[in-house]
Amino acid sequence: MLDGRTTLSKFLIDTLDRKPGSDAASGLSALLIDVAASIKTIAAALTRGALGGQHGSAQSINTQGEEQKKLDLVTNDIFLQHCEWDGLLAGMVSEEMDGVYAIPEPYPRGEYLLAFDPLDGSSNIDINGVVGSIFSVLRRGDDEGGVANEASFLRPGRE
Repeated sequence: MLDGRTTLSKFLIDTLDRKPGSDAASGLSALLIDVAASIKTIAAALTRGALGGQHGSAQSINTQGEEQKKLDLVTNDIFLQHCEWDGLLAGMVSEEMDGVYAIPEPYPRGEYLLAFDPLDGSSNIDINGVVGSIFSVLRRGDDEGGVANEASFLRPGRE
């Protein structure tokens, strides 16, 4: 690149895709690109602000007992839509969902699990505070048979 910047795609190609014997790394690269696309879509939704009609309370409570904002639910759906279809995930969990989101039947299931908070700090939106997306990618266990459940995500920190 002429300006010396390292993009996400360049970083993934250099560090994951070019490693010898790393077939699974290309799937991880594709998944990280999907997550990045989710975050870009969320950023676009946030720039619309109150004009997008998605501010305020959703009149519901998340798994942590906190009041959900409309943006919490919208951004959760953005993550699901960007990441469910490509055959890389066996399941997803989020602070905004009560349980594990199993990949819908028409889509193939993959070897990864995705845990995320699509809009961490959403209570700061009303004051133009800092928000962000947090995620974690895990490999699905061999004994799970392609179907993710709550136990699939409960792992020691070293994993």
